[in-house]
Amino acid sequence: MKSEKHSPVSPVTVGRRTWMEWLGGAAVMSLSRYMVGCGGEGTTQPGPVEVNGAGGFGGGPGDAGTDRPAPLQDAAVHEAESGVAPGCETPFRFAPGEAAGGPFDGWGERTVDEQNLAAILTTWTLSVGGLVKTPKVYSFHDLLCLPRQDQVTDFHCVEGWSIYDVPWHGVHLSHLLGASTPLGSATHVAFHGVGGKYTESLPLGVALEPRTILAYGVSGSSLPLAHGFPVRMVIPRLLGYKNAKYVAEIDLVDHEVTGFWSQYGYPYDGEVPPARLRPGKY
Repeated sequence: MKSEKHSPVSPVTVGRRTWMEWLGGAAVMSLSRYMVGCGGEGTTQPGPVEVNGAGGFGGGPGDAGTDRPAPLQDAAVHEAESGVAPGCETPFRFAPGEAAGGPFDGWGERTVDEQNLAAILTTWTLSVGGLVKTPKVYSFHDLLCLPRQDQVTDFHCVEGWSIYDVPWHGVHLSHLLGASTPLGSATHVAFHGVGGKYTESLPLGVALEPRTILAYGVSGSSLPLAHGFPVRMVIPRLLGYKNAKYVAEIDLVDHEVTGFWSQYGYPYDGEVPPARLRPGKY
């Protein structure tokens, strides 16, 4: 991870009063015990994809949504050989990482609910289904065998703080969606966490943006349990609560799915205010 002089944790840029106004007085009171929304909570970059008029895949990322700016393209997405040995042996283990030092300094461990690690290790798989031609189920090892995308991007919490220069490792979501061939009626992608409590969704165009990944690692090791192990979504230009953790199911659907936090008043779009975005880091 490139060293910079500034602190890895940003100052608060959204005042508490402004944040509370977003939620509304009643919502804030109902959420007082749930102030955990920020948790949402190798390298060959995949070729870009788009959704065509028939709902198929192909072409470039330009059609990710006419009302959404194209993500910046620069060295923040590192492209190199994956170095995956035969058998897909990698530094990433099906076990939580340590969450010590580096980007974890000052990064609050926030989550909707505690996870039963023993249950995850014995039962977890990732399913891709819904409005697709070919539903699939992946093991953790299967994901490691897919082309890996490494990217260094910022993570922004709705509470106003940010973690700079997080080195993520994972799989571009288009690999998983393309392998299952979404039907033309699919317009959104829904994510369901382990145990079914946490749900989030994205428009399909956002899911196909160049830096939308399903992450299984950070800072060179598997995700820590509190940060989403085994896998979590990473959408750098969206606030943390949109970056679903503990993902176990990905479904293509034909409608917007209200996420866990949106039902309490958080905006569905969840876009980071432009003033908080650093060029090349989202």
